[in-house]
Amino acid sequence: MFKNYLIAKEKFKPDYFLYENNKSAAQPIKNQISHELGVDLQYINSALVSAQNRQRFYAHNIPNVKQPEDRGILLCDIIKETDLKPYNPKGKFTRIRDNLSNRYNGLYQVGYTDKNNGQACRVYDIHGKSVTLRGEAGGGGGKTGIYMINNIMYSLNQHGAAKLQTMPLDYANCVSDDTACGLYGNGWTAEVIIHILKHMNISPDEPIEVLSMYDGIGTGRYCFDKLGYKNITYKAYEIDKYAKQVANNNYPDIIECGDAFDLRNDDWCYNIKKLSA
Repeated sequence: MFKNYLIAKEKFKPDYFLYENNKSAAQPIKNQISHELGVDLQYINSALVSAQNRQRFYAHNIPNVKQPEDRGILLCDIIKETDLKPYNPKGKFTRIRDNLSNRYNGLYQVGYTDKNNGQACRVYDIHGKSVTLRGEAGGGGGKTGIYMINNIMYSLNQHGAAKLQTMPLDYANCVSDDTACGLYGNGWTAEVIIHILKHMNISPDEPIEVLSMYDGIGTGRYCFDKLGYKNITYKAYEIDKYAKQVANNNYPDIIECGDAFDLRNDDWCYNIKKLSA
């Protein structure tokens, strides 16, 4: 997949490019990404701009991007009853601590629902950060984490997941709740992307063309919209039907291009004046 990104960058010759991946990637892989793209990696935790502990690295050529200012947002600051759904574990809840001073990376685990204390079975207090949203993990607890509120365990519904990714609450209402949580987990934290993109030297009044690889639910399109870019051509490579459904439901002007591997065809070409990928 990264090879496709390199091919896209070589063929499109963008003014600006932006690539994101998980901080936990093996160091040799991160070194290669940095070398291939010719830039240093920038590590940003979404916890600075949201209630979610989400550690990622970004490779880009956008100048003068500093760390976002820490907004000090905790899960309890944003979560309402309408963002929750009861979590009914198969195992018994086992409490392990009560002292809120004992936190790790902004997280505070109060117990677990399985004797092996697997990650998807850990229960957290809401007076800290949330766990990282996940796209592929099992049920609601696996995708969004499990949280104890007034001695009742909850996971987050899609509205809660949208808040963690700093997206509009109704952005993924066109798909099921469980599907939406997974799609958010596979996506970007919008406020981090907005923070990076606002350093581009492109006037919001200037026509731009954007190519988004593995576009997901169109978070990139949303970020450009929030930054005030109205004269925009947005082409996206994405194959997940539910992700495309959400993206096009919000932005019917997104041009869906299909499978990113099509970029490897020798006869593929794209006439372009200005592009961000």
